[in-house]
Amino acid sequence: MPHSGGNNIVETFMESNLLQAEWVLWFLLVLFVACIIVMLVKFAWFGINKVRAGKLQARVGELLADGNVDTFRKDVEDLEGTEAWVLRHALRYTESGTDVVETQMDVAMVSRKARMERGIVFLGTVGANAPFVGLFGTVLGVIKAFRDMSLESEAGAAAVMAGISEALVATAVGLMVAIPAVVAYNYLSRQVKSVMSNSGSLNEQVLLRLRSPDAPSA
Repeated sequence: MPHSGGNNIVETFMESNLLQAEWVLWFLLVLFVACIIVMLVKFAWFGINKVRAGKLQARVGELLADGNVDTFRKDVEDLEGTEAWVLRHALRYTESGTDVVETQMDVAMVSRKARMERGIVFLGTVGANAPFVGLFGTVLGVIKAFRDMSLESEAGAAAVMAGISEALVATAVGLMVAIPAVVAYNYLSRQVKSVMSNSGSLNEQVLLRLRSPDAPSA
């Protein structure tokens, strides 16, 4: 009886739509479209942020050239970008001392890093798992091919070869999804590190000015 029950479960699975590899291909296609959208959004965001960081860098240079700290703080309020946001947040604590300002810079950088990594983690997850999803589809296709061979004895060899060739498409699609996702993940991760490094450098320059004994204020 247990053996018969086991066969019933196998037969039920063999006859279900889960054995069809098509749904795996559709799932991979959805992941591919989602990855493309995330890539385009992130590439555009980092490109825009780079331009904004250049404007902030010029303003920090003016501050170091004997500029006014209060004026700089007001100017930063009108600037956009991650680096400007970190400085804008931290400079609100100038009256509490430079140590507090430095601490707030660190807090703000951690917060912005987490926001920048949104979507990038998704790319890394897809890149790591899409090949396995494709392999899963291939396994399902191979199972179906051998089942077709058992049901069609006259053209058994042809049926299994055709089924296996179709099943391998799932593996190919999985790799097609994974490779761009991994490349984009590595590139965008370097961009996050670059933004954080640039933000840290600008923070140090501003702190140097704040700690200067002759730092002018309004």
